[in-house]
Amino acid sequence: MIDDHVHPFGLEFEPLNLDNLTLDIESGGEADRRRQALGPTRLLLEVLRNRLAQHLNCAPEDVSMARDQLASRDWPTYVRGLMSDCGITGMVMDAGWQGLSPGSCQSYADVAAVPIWELARVEPLVDRLIGEGRSAEDILVSVDVFMDDAARAGAVGFKTILAYRTGLAVDPNVTLASAEKALREDRAAGTTVERSAKPLRDLVFTRVLARCADLCLPLQIHTGFGDSEIRLAEANPLLLDEVLRSPVGSGVDVVLIHGSYPWHEEAGYLASVRPRVWTEFSLCNLFSPATTADRLLRILDVAPGGRVTLGSDGHGVPESHWFGCVVLRDAWATVRERLSTVASSSWLDQTRDRIFEQNARELYGLPRTR
Repeated sequence: MIDDHVHPFGLEFEPLNLDNLTLDIESGGEADRRRQALGPTRLLLEVLRNRLAQHLNCAPEDVSMARDQLASRDWPTYVRGLMSDCGITGMVMDAGWQGLSPGSCQSYADVAAVPIWELARVEPLVDRLIGEGRSAEDILVSVDVFMDDAARAGAVGFKTILAYRTGLAVDPNVTLASAEKALREDRAAGTTVERSAKPLRDLVFTRVLARCADLCLPLQIHTGFGDSEIRLAEANPLLLDEVLRSPVGSGVDVVLIHGSYPWHEEAGYLASVRPRVWTEFSLCNLFSPATTADRLLRILDVAPGGRVTLGSDGHGVPESHWFGCVVLRDAWATVRERLSTVASSSWLDQTRDRIFEQNARELYGLPRTR
């Protein structure tokens, strides 16, 4: 499968600490103690530990020790074994979360022994320019340059985490004057960079849509849940409907990532009625694995199978990439069995091939396999 939404993993061996796989990103002594205390009560970690024990052929209570003994001997071989076991044939990587510059993903491809194609994340640039006191017009020009440079460097798409900033209720009619005014007012009020200048961020978003259309590259949009910094009420994909109806929003492939959990049916609906909207299923398979099959079925019940892609949102440790894809593989087996009485084998085969690999290759313009 093409894992169409990942982040960097460790390039060298580090001991496994499953407690770090969490949406609670607070740091410090109390937060660390809380995560450690709650770890045994989290279903995610119980499922992951048991699945990893099967892979390593050890008892669940010995997972960390067995993994570290094996992985410390030859880290690349261990990582490649994970990728092979879950069937990953390539990854689309957003390295901007860790602050890596474009063109820095080759080292991950070398370790994993699968092709990795890059996404370019917009917010690190915009946040930095707002913090530097740059004008709205300067920021728009810089975004244009950034996108041109990223496309020339081989980026297969762009990504925005606007849901983490000022939310997805984008005004498609915002003007440069109103963006500049909001920027000045928020700076004077001492508003944090992350929450400042909603009109400017809306204007950047519409500019990014337009430039993606010019460059013939898709835009991934974070929708639905994420780590503890997000304001979930502002991440509903339906908040994008107004801008998706606009000329600029209907001229580019838009990817609603993470299955828009808990709004997966809303994402499926948008993919069914907006011809350039895709829904991507990742992250919720990591953090809500027991009901992944139910959500995947609900998406496919509404969205065309030709507008669905799959990913792990793996990050931090390669086991998260592996586990996210294993959960998807198991979920599809359950979905297929449930649909076998109402759908033909040929339709199920075609849908499986599309959502696991072919759609991602089409969407991002990736090379076809023979």
